[in-house]
Amino acid sequence: MDLASTYTVFFNTNVPDDHDTTLHLCTNNGGENNENCLPIYWENLSVHAMIKKDRWLRSSITTRKLLLNKVEGYIPPCSLVAIMGPSGAGKSTLMAALANKLPAQMDFEGSAKIGSLSVRNFESHNFGYMYQQDLFCGVLTVKEHLYFMAKLKLDRRTTDKNLKARVSAVIEELGLGQCANSRIGTGGENGKIMLSGGERKIVSFATELLTDPSFLFCDEPTTGLDSYSAQKVIKIMQRLVSDEGKTVVCIIHQPSTELLNAFNQLILVADGRIAYSGPPNKAISFFESVGYRCPDNYNSADFIMKTLSDSNKSVNSICDEFAASKQAEIVKNAISNEIYYDTSSLSVLRNHLSPFWPVKLYHLTGRYLLEKVRNPTIDIHRFLQKVAIAVMVGLCYLGTVQQTQVGIQSVQGIFFMLITENFFTPMYSVMNQLPTQLPLFRREYTSGLYDAPTFYIANILSFIPTLIIEPTVYTTIVYCMAGMQTDLYGYFLTVIITILVMAVSTSCGYMFNNIFGSLSLALTFVQPFDNVIMMLSGIFVNLRSVPWFLHWVVKISWFELGFEALTILHWQNVTYIACSEDPDVPCLMDGSEVLDKYEFKGSPEQTILEQEYSELLVFF
Repeated sequence: MDLASTYTVFFNTNVPDDHDTTLHLCTNNGGENNENCLPIYWENLSVHAMIKKDRWLRSSITTRKLLLNKVEGYIPPCSLVAIMGPSGAGKSTLMAALANKLPAQMDFEGSAKIGSLSVRNFESHNFGYMYQQDLFCGVLTVKEHLYFMAKLKLDRRTTDKNLKARVSAVIEELGLGQCANSRIGTGGENGKIMLSGGERKIVSFATELLTDPSFLFCDEPTTGLDSYSAQKVIKIMQRLVSDEGKTVVCIIHQPSTELLNAFNQLILVADGRIAYSGPPNKAISFFESVGYRCPDNYNSADFIMKTLSDSNKSVNSICDEFAASKQAEIVKNAISNEIYYDTSSLSVLRNHLSPFWPVKLYHLTGRYLLEKVRNPTIDIHRFLQKVAIAVMVGLCYLGTVQQTQVGIQSVQGIFFMLITENFFTPMYSVMNQLPTQLPLFRREYTSGLYDAPTFYIANILSFIPTLIIEPTVYTTIVYCMAGMQTDLYGYFLTVIITILVMAVSTSCGYMFNNIFGSLSLALTFVQPFDNVIMMLSGIFVNLRSVPWFLHWVVKISWFELGFEALTILHWQNVTYIACSEDPDVPCLMDGSEVLDKYEFKGSPEQTILEQEYSELLVFF
């Protein structure tokens, strides 16, 4: 018996059990002539989660948790498949294994193939994978989002004309024309959602369809939607299967009977095993055959979920009964036939060239800049805060800058405030901002759109306007109100120094957040680190008295380098400082004595170069 004959009756829900006429492989067979319309099958598939437990001052312990236990199954070409099961049953793990999306900490055993090729031979552009949670850059419109994703997803040989045509075709195909120019919205507690839940799901579909994949995997696409929106999403899936010959696999949570029967195949997963695989309208008959009858007028999906959520004994009994059933035998025969006929599937592995790295960096930086322009609230508040602090500092030092012994303390105090405000504020601001960007970054990184360095550099580049504007405005206000040097060269170098201090602090904020993973843990370490950096800046401790084992901290301290550069810049050309009339007050006669007091040597330009080196060290 060939493969088509084997599955004619089993997967065609409109054919009675005793029918033996050869029909199509599955009910919706619009892609029967599509060379990329291939079956998915797996056997002896086991997945273990590697759980690592760290122990203080001892080696860590790694344990293996079984998620899938030697399961096997078969999905016909060009079919719409639902995977159901209680929480923790292994359905998400099964779909991730079929889509080659298992995380690195999961161990894969057995085989899972598409046609004659292992799923491990397929890359992200061969599949569409729609996650349960919709994550978007909310300030973009639907059309802008799809254009951005197309730039990162499509082959780099695609012309801009064809790329725009593909985006327009997807928008028209999925009925997104009315909301194409609407912003997606961010959602959440303080965010404003501008698209409905159903529209956001369809946008997720559109994102995955840009590359025209033959296989689409969807994790709970109807969860959180009303019945109308859920039906709309399922109808789009049916059209993709029937009209375009795609294979769509979904995880469904508590669907209505009508919604469940829209699928060609139902796979039930319980306790890491397969409890049923076949037409949805025959699932209840199977459960009745093993002693679990669905009450009249009861939702069949709810009954299935309730039964599979009961004790392990009943779940194991159902899984054992299915393993010995006729349906399971047909699954095994189908897998054997696939292996025997060795379906050719090399054509589905398209020759895909990812966009060049500068192209990815350009578009990612553009998105972050656009996000700042369209959502300027935080930047505006930071700017106003900077202006207010600068005015207060300027008022405190108004008229205090003089070439006297008292004036030395005032000038050094101004330098301390210039460095401090551009040292702490940007570091802690970035550490609060980065966690909000990580969920979307992890999603796009997992999808292979770009790597971590691209994300980091794009963030820094998009932050350049802030790095320039904020310290420039702050320094200008303080500089003018305090009456510092009037020459343009000194003012220009002062601004450059404060910009560099803020740039390094921003980079350091990213670094600490990435090292420690959570904001609370990062703050626990950063606060004492900042105190050490500040104490060794030359203000509170003379650099001559710093212990030898802390000299390396002084060398990498951009706080010390910034303060030193400003001190040298102001005092290097001062030839006279008036002494106090009180003979008991120490007198520093000129600028060189001031620099010697702080153990500062060299030129401001040299110190700026050292600051650049410190920035590069922290950056990389």
